[in-house]
Amino acid sequence: MTVSIPVRLVTEHTATISAMLLGGARSVLPFVKKSQGGVRINRRLNAPSAELVEAFNAWSGVARPTGDLPPALLVAQTALSVVSELTAQCPYPLLGVLNQGLRIVIHERLPIGGKLNLSGELVDASDDGYRARIHSHVEVGIESNPWAVSIDAYAAVVLKKRPDGSSSERVEPQWETIGHWQAGDDEGVKFFLLTGDFNPIHTLPAVARRTRFKGCIMHGYGAFSQIYAALENHGLPISDIETRFVKPLPLPSPPLLIQIAREANKEGRLPFRLTDASGNLYQVGSFIAGENA
Repeated sequence: MTVSIPVRLVTEHTATISAMLLGGARSVLPFVKKSQGGVRINRRLNAPSAELVEAFNAWSGVARPTGDLPPALLVAQTALSVVSELTAQCPYPLLGVLNQGLRIVIHERLPIGGKLNLSGELVDASDDGYRARIHSHVEVGIESNPWAVSIDAYAAVVLKKRPDGSSSERVEPQWETIGHWQAGDDEGVKFFLLTGDFNPIHTLPAVARRTRFKGCIMHGYGAFSQIYAALENHGLPISDIETRFVKPLPLPSPPLLIQIAREANKEGRLPFRLTDASGNLYQVGSFIAGENA
């Protein structure tokens, strides 16, 4: 289904757009102090409006809106400005940063509208000579519960090619398909209108073709939003979810399958994955079903 996103929603993303622009400039200035961890940021921001939540739910395929803020939107839009500010503190070029995954722990669902308090920390920014790894932690809440939702965001910067190593085979669970999705060539622009993430590798084909991806790729948070909606549509309330971005998803994408394992793993978490008919994996993760963490 094609969903039209109102352009006026961009006005809700000024914090994110400003953070990304200033962060990009900060990361390339040699005289600006950089950090490898310990930086803290506190912000008080407007919560997404009812119109933005409605548009996000329609785009991600939410079948039964719950009347509160979707956790996937909190990550992709609300917390993104803080994560961008924290990432800009790292001694690595912001334009080379690729999101690698995330974890959300939901203690309490948050209301639409009003103000949200965000407390962020740059947990780690270090490298092994081949790849830099960046870990940011953000707590999102309201006055009555400052720690309603906990978010861990992981990113990486490729510094140089790592020598090829051996990969071990693993036993795959039995998978059940619970959802389908196919990203169009303009999906990155739609997600920008929903979140403010204007990275050219997602939104500008002329620029993206000059990168190693040879074209636009989908926001990892965008594909995750589709997965999250499919899980909840399947009757699986989520209290704790983590995902890893395995492979860039080209735009337009092939037809995709959202699948869950038939049984929980030994940690009691239910695995899921985003794949295509050829067996390419784009995201893999797991979650705990339940109303509270």
